[in-house]
Amino acid sequence: MKYHSMLPLTLLATVLFAGCSQAEKTVEKEVIRPVKLFEITESTANKVHKFPAKVTANSRAELSFRVSGQLVKLDLVEGEAVKQGFLLAKLDDRDAKNNLMTSEANYEFLSAEFTRNQAMFSRQLISQAEFDSSKAQLKTAKAALEAAKDQLSYTRLEAPFSGTIAKRMVDNHQIVQANQGVLTLQNNHLLDISIQVPEAIVAKYAQTVTHNLKAKVRFSAMNDRVFDAYFKEYSTQVTPGTQAYEVVFSLEQPQDVQLLPGMSAELVIAQTSQDQSVFTAIVPMSAVDKDDTNANVVVWKYDPQSGEVSPVNVTLGRVSNEGVEVLTGIQKGDLLVAAGLSQLSVGMKVKPLRWQRGV
Repeated sequence: MKYHSMLPLTLLATVLFAGCSQAEKTVEKEVIRPVKLFEITESTANKVHKFPAKVTANSRAELSFRVSGQLVKLDLVEGEAVKQGFLLAKLDDRDAKNNLMTSEANYEFLSAEFTRNQAMFSRQLISQAEFDSSKAQLKTAKAALEAAKDQLSYTRLEAPFSGTIAKRMVDNHQIVQANQGVLTLQNNHLLDISIQVPEAIVAKYAQTVTHNLKAKVRFSAMNDRVFDAYFKEYSTQVTPGTQAYEVVFSLEQPQDVQLLPGMSAELVIAQTSQDQSVFTAIVPMSAVDKDDTNANVVVWKYDPQSGEVSPVNVTLGRVSNEGVEVLTGIQKGDLLVAAGLSQLSVGMKVKPLRWQRGV
């Protein structure tokens, strides 16, 4: 009888104990999650880019004759400097001179005949057809004379600009064909420094490339010296086989050293932004989150005063091995959560796990 009377008391005590445990769980202390933070220390609007460069002559031409023939004059050697208009090479011109003499004689004869026919036509001693035929023959002879003069001039190869003989492809007294390369002439007083620039950089800087682009050139042969280069032009068509565009700079030949086309070089571009409000930065990929509800791209900013985090909408730029470029939405000194973004919520309190500077 006593056993049955104690059973309700035992059940009551169990229920009270369970209720107390549940109440204790509801008053547990709030857990503050530790997070790894990333500090925005500097803007990448003023960015330095290094590129391997190709060095070529500002003016370069492979010269050839327009007619075939035997070389009778080719005394130049590679590396020799010449002035514009200088006679570089000459073909045997005896056939061309004979052809010119024949054309001159024919033109003089037809010119005299036309003069006589013109006088006779004015007195109506010949018909209109005879006069027109004489006039046409004279025009044909004049054209043949001019062509003979051109053929004679084609036996001479003159320098189209001042420069240096870079390559000699044939020897004197050799038979050459029309349009066969004879000499390569380069103007080394001004060099072209060309680089391949990725599309992301071109897209960002194309509007200001001609105004704020600064470049320095360093050659492997003289690594202790740096030369100034000036922007010349850039291509708007992608280089085949790459997603890069060619940008060309000009470099004046220094007085104390000899820089030659084909040398190994590195070009450094320092891009400066005139707009002080422009601030961009490279952040880790893990610091960028996408809001599935509205497709916005956000980063989570930490407030040191309140210890809370909040999402900030940003605009992304190019992606590199260093991270992803953020174009808008952040400023220097901002603290961003670098990892574990899926565990965050608006207004959530966190504490720094480890301070970090740089990428």
